[in-house]
Amino acid sequence: MKKRILDRITVALLPRLARWMIRFLALSMRFTYVNFDSYRKRLDKGGQIILAFWHGRLLMMPYSYPGRGITVLVSQHRDGELIARTVKGFGIESVRGSSTRGWFGGIKGLLKSVRSGRDIAITPDGPQGPRYKAQMGTIQLAATTGLPIYPMAFGASKKKPLRAGMPSSYRIPFQGGFSYAANP
Repeated sequence: MKKRILDRITVALLPRLARWMIRFLALSMRFTYVNFDSYRKRLDKGGQIILAFWHGRLLMMPYSYPGRGITVLVSQHRDGELIARTVKGFGIESVRGSSTRGWFGGIKGLLKSVRSGRDIAITPDGPQGPRYKAQMGTIQLAATTGLPIYPMAFGASKKKPLRAGMPSSYRIPFQGGFSYAANP
């Protein structure tokens, strides 16, 4: 009984706290997009994409997507519920499913989003891993929808006290997609 009440409180409060924290962090950063031109051209032409980013790099993704609307695939696990509620506050839709549970419903939801004109996002390594190793689901989704995959990453570095701006050595080279880096 106590555990259930605590779970409900956690699911109600933690996403709000996470949104506040993410917004606070974003206010303390300067954003620089790297290798963004091809994506911007596609956006300007009204094209859709599959956005792919590593599972371990979720935190600032709500601020890294400059498009017009996106739906993200989130696991059916309890952690997935926290993520879905957190990103909802940023205007990001989510569908639930993963490679181990509810995959059909998740894919069905992503395809429905594509038909409605939204971009979709997926973590190709997923929560189960192996970490930073893309699985075939993203490729199969691209083959089914005909949409290009744009890999994306987020990186941050501390500003050096004697030098303003972000040194080029901290920029993330990323061919075929784009990334952005923040300099607090």
